[in-house]
Amino acid sequence: MSDSRADLLLLLAVRLRSRGSAASVTDCLGTLGGDAESAAAGLDTALALGQVRERGQERRWSLTPAGVAELAAWLAQDTRRAGRADLSTAYEAFLPLNRAFLSTLTSSRELETADLDVVRSLVAEIDPILDALVAWSDRFGSCGPRLAAALAAARTDRSWIASPTRDSVHTIWFEFHEHLLATLGRDRRSEANEP
Repeated sequence: MSDSRADLLLLLAVRLRSRGSAASVTDCLGTLGGDAESAAAGLDTALALGQVRERGQERRWSLTPAGVAELAAWLAQDTRRAGRADLSTAYEAFLPLNRAFLSTLTSSRELETADLDVVRSLVAEIDPILDALVAWSDRFGSCGPRLAAALAAARTDRSWIASPTRDSVHTIWFEFHEHLLATLGRDRRSEANEP
């Protein structure tokens, strides 16, 4: 296992933007605090190591089983450094907010009609969770500013609430959720049994 933080961040970016283009992986890497300029070389190296694969004519990137295992090992090592209890506390605090957020979006016939005030309130409620996570690792540092920017844009264009083609509130929320799950060594299937 490599101990390079750059390798960790690249594999994490691929997981967060699963089946994403090289450009979206590069963007994500930059938001994680990585060197977005070297993402292309990093993807080539990870491809040669069998950690990622590139699919389809659109050249979408995803982790291989070897990449999943490598990322899990790095994240487990990183988690031991800071202590799992704080991360678990943040995750437990996030779960009811996540259910409320998803309910807000799914109760709207069209995502653009979601109540911006409710979405804004839910984002405000995860701010303390984000602050605690940022104190633990700067990997979480861009979530708050990105959410604030998306909310500001949603005042005049409601597609910034949930558009999958931009850095919308939903996109950032989803990415944060995946980041938290990956850091804890969990996946969405494990949440099916959560209260």
